[in-house]
Amino acid sequence: MKRFKLFRLSLREILSMKKAWLIAAVYCLLILTILTIIANEGPSKKGIFDLIADIGGTKGSTNHLMIYTVAIPVIVTFFNQVTEKFESPLYVTTFGSRFRTWHAHVICAFLLSFILTCLIMLISFLIGGTLVGMNNTWLNYSGSIAQLLHNKETFQSIVPNVSVEHIIISLLVTKFLGFLMICFSVLFLKQLTNNSAIIMIILIGLAALDQTGVFRTPFYTLTTTLSIRNWLDPMITIYHCIYLFVITLLLYGTAGMLYERKDFLS
Repeated sequence: MKRFKLFRLSLREILSMKKAWLIAAVYCLLILTILTIIANEGPSKKGIFDLIADIGGTKGSTNHLMIYTVAIPVIVTFFNQVTEKFESPLYVTTFGSRFRTWHAHVICAFLLSFILTCLIMLISFLIGGTLVGMNNTWLNYSGSIAQLLHNKETFQSIVPNVSVEHIIISLLVTKFLGFLMICFSVLFLKQLTNNSAIIMIILIGLAALDQTGVFRTPFYTLTTTLSIRNWLDPMITIYHCIYLFVITLLLYGTAGMLYERKDFLS
């Protein structure tokens, strides 16, 4: 089977899961609405990006609360269905080898990460724009960033870092790479256990442990979130993206080797 044919087949099958996508879209809409409303609470006036990526790094429709409540549950549930589908006798015969079956999962990981990133961003801007409008208040001295810094010179120095284009690119890249890492974490754990509940508990546990700061530096999902530190020093975002990519490659290689030994026909 040629690579393009494998990609086309994987794309067709993942898009054919209409019921799963509909449920995921409704779930994302519900949870992201709640997260956006929570981020909008407080005495200070909020802007669109305060609701999407709160400078604290936790609240907002794309920050760490979203990882717990949306990304991990959706990805684990989705891959549970993908695994059952792609590892059925019909599809194993169609793919012809463990290598091709594994890379069908890999293609799905990329597609799911991309679609989920676009879906979350679309819903976030839709809800956030409805609640507070589309203005980028981070560029104003009355905005949350300037109020947090209490230093006009420091604020002026980071204004280029919080332009609309820079924020959107940072959000898209970090979210895509973060979701991709979670996807490969699921694929790795699926070589150790087929219990989706256990996998979800492990991933949420790792995310929670990361947020406690026990290891002083982010090591898992905290690298996918954006806080004031990322806007003060954009190199932090670049380092985190490189880290996410490297971890994803390690998970890809390790899970791939384990998959070659898997007897999914028994």
